Amino acid sequence: MHHRHRFFAFLLVALLGSSALAQPGGRYQIDLVVYANTDPAAQQAEVWPDNLHLRYPHDWVTLDGAPGESLSLVDTSHPQFAKALRSLQLSSRYRILSQQSWIQDLQPRNSAPAILIQGGERYGEHYELEGYIRIALERYLYAEPQLWLSRFGYQQGKYYLPRRPSRQQPLEPEPEALEQTPAPQQEALVEFPGTELTVEDDTPDAPVMPIGAEPVERIVVMSEERRMRSDELHYIDHPLFGLLIMISEPQPSTVAEDTAGQQ
Repeated sequence: MHHRHRFFAFLLVALLGSSALAQPGGRYQIDLVVYANTDPAAQQAEVWPDNLHLRYPHDWVTLDGAPGESLSLVDTSHPQFAKALRSLQLSSRYRILSQQSWIQDLQPRNSAPAILIQGGERYGEHYELEGYIRIALERYLYAEPQLWLSRFGYQQGKYYLPRRPSRQQPLEPEPEALEQTPAPQQEALVEFPGTELTVEDDTPDAPVMPIGAEPVERIVVMSEERRMRSDELHYIDHPLFGLLIMISEPQPSTVAEDTAGQQ
């Protein structure tokens, strides 16, 4: 763990540019990479809760969706970010899960969309890394990742993995009462590819898994709200996975490859 912190402390000192508040206008480039920590000692660093209740919000967008003007993929990252990404790729201690660069017209925090993120190995309908991130602009820039990293294997835990929303199967609005009333059985909901299974708290035996489904052994969550400055490389830490993000003016050589659509 200490080696990892020293590595990123050196990396940040070498790569950080001059501090700056958010610039006028809301069009920015976002460079993002999420990676897993492969150090075996990190796997036993903490005991993770198994009563998670994960969900996607209703204001989601994707980076590979229908055409739009407020969000577009680009093929060139900021030079400082590219250097940091290269260091991650060359290190045996880290494994890249997801890496994207895009242009976004940033909004205030109360109206910033949730950008869906996924990556790593695929298991049925799910990926190792799933979740979303909000990037917002007020007086400062803000990054709010809500990401979860799942370990699939042989032992089945009491976890809830929400389905990734899509335009073909949009999320249905949930009654407000559900947000205020605890639902312990729903927190013990287990979703496998193609089906949903409910685990009763007093059930002695685990439910029968569908053929071909992968059991979810563990889920760890990164839930952060980070104030940022433009043209700075920011590192969000977690014992098992981490995130590097940089928000800057659009790079001159970027070329839009695709655009993201809203729900």
